[in-house]
Amino acid sequence: MNKFDTFVEYYILGRYILLDYRSFDTGVEKGYFMIVEGEYDEHDLEVIKRNKIFSETYIYKDEDRFAIMLIDEKKEKFPTLNIIMFILTLISTFAVGALQLGYNPLSFDILKGWVFSIPLLSILGAHEFGHFIVARRYGIPTSWPYFIPFPSIIGTMGAVIRLRGFIPSRRALLHMAFAGPIAGFLVALPVLWIGLKLSELEPNVFSSGIYFGEPLMFKIISSIIYGNVGDDVVLNIHPVGFAGWVGLFVTALNLIPMGQLDGGHILFALTPKYSRIVGWLVIFSLIVGGMFWAGWWVWAFFGIIMGVYHPPTAFSEKKLKILDYFIGLISLLMFVLCFIPIPIHIS
Repeated sequence: MNKFDTFVEYYILGRYILLDYRSFDTGVEKGYFMIVEGEYDEHDLEVIKRNKIFSETYIYKDEDRFAIMLIDEKKEKFPTLNIIMFILTLISTFAVGALQLGYNPLSFDILKGWVFSIPLLSILGAHEFGHFIVARRYGIPTSWPYFIPFPSIIGTMGAVIRLRGFIPSRRALLHMAFAGPIAGFLVALPVLWIGLKLSELEPNVFSSGIYFGEPLMFKIISSIIYGNVGDDVVLNIHPVGFAGWVGLFVTALNLIPMGQLDGGHILFALTPKYSRIVGWLVIFSLIVGGMFWAGWWVWAFFGIIMGVYHPPTAFSEKKLKILDYFIGLISLLMFVLCFIPIPIHIS
């Protein structure tokens, strides 16, 4: 008798009805997933969770049913590639920070770029580790964060984590998807506040230049710090403030309710029936928005290639909790506060 049969005999048979089960092997995690039906209380679930047959056990509740993930074997590798990519991203963002201050990034002056690099990577890191920590808490197989260096005005293409295997439940998907944007947003706010305090108002003597759009959250904080200013002055933003601006913008991009973005995960978790319809409406909106900022056409193309289909979760709860829908409301509010219709324009 193998481990799975032993577990079923001791904890399931005679107590619950086994509705479905499967074995899985992600290449790192190996184990079993089952869905059972029957009356239970918290004590019953705690007894199952503390079983000595498997090294890790995760439970997903739903009215008169619950699902169980059993980890039989786990081979976590040292994240060598993740560390290398993070170091390269440190270098690329330090270089951008040095350039913003007018220093030569090919000299030791690159170290002065920390004023942009450290705040930005703190925001991106909070976002990805928010996903990572909650995913691990729910037993979702996931990689360590990958930071992506890239030669651009911010020195990076952000960071990602890779989900392995399947998503165990709608609630697990919702909480994992929400954890990233809220963590990044909460770090971006003090970074933006400090950065705006370090910034300076200057007379607007330029007839042309590159201007960055202001999300609603940016406007709120800047109005608290500087009050109402006229069109005859411009804000010369400090690199720390620019890192905060990037953090808000990245939060908005991730919360776009489309495909495999965080917003797409949240939308599917809350309303799987309407996620495709909303996804196509978002893509259409991005195409229209491209007439005002060409970058939205890139995101529309990305959305079409990525597709609006979202893979189903292994266990779909019949009914989510009020707190889960409140998470959806907070996600929408964050999106409104961070969204920039025209992020960059040349005047």
